[in-house]
Amino acid sequence: MKREREKHITRLHIILFFLIIIIGLTTYFVVKNKLSNRVEKYKKFESDIVTASKIYYRLKKMDIEDGYEVRVNINSINKEGLIQNELINKCKGYVLMSSERDIYSDKYSVEHRAYIKCGKNGRDYTSINYFEE
Repeated sequence: MKREREKHITRLHIILFFLIIIIGLTTYFVVKNKLSNRVEKYKKFESDIVTASKIYYRLKKMDIEDGYEVRVNINSINKEGLIQNELINKCKGYVLMSSERDIYSDKYSVEHRAYIKCGKNGRDYTSINYFEE
């Protein structure tokens, strides 16, 4: 009788162990998926800002000397109606535009890099190398 009871308790322990593992793994993958989707949403917003800044650059007929950077606040770009993203009200940020000359062709190109900080004190997302003035 005692031996049978021990077998029953051991089976229960094994079943509980596997249930805890399954619940733990499910929770891990759900949380990981949600965090991954959130980051992708902000990366897309950065990409939208870069696209809008290229239009803003042409619209304002900006001239950036070789080797210099111009910092444009995303609010300035948004005032022109160039950003169509719901995150614009939840984030602050800027675009760094720099002019670079190709040494082989002597052509100039302008590089656009977006930096954003979203949520209270950047808790939701902050771009790598984001710098506040």
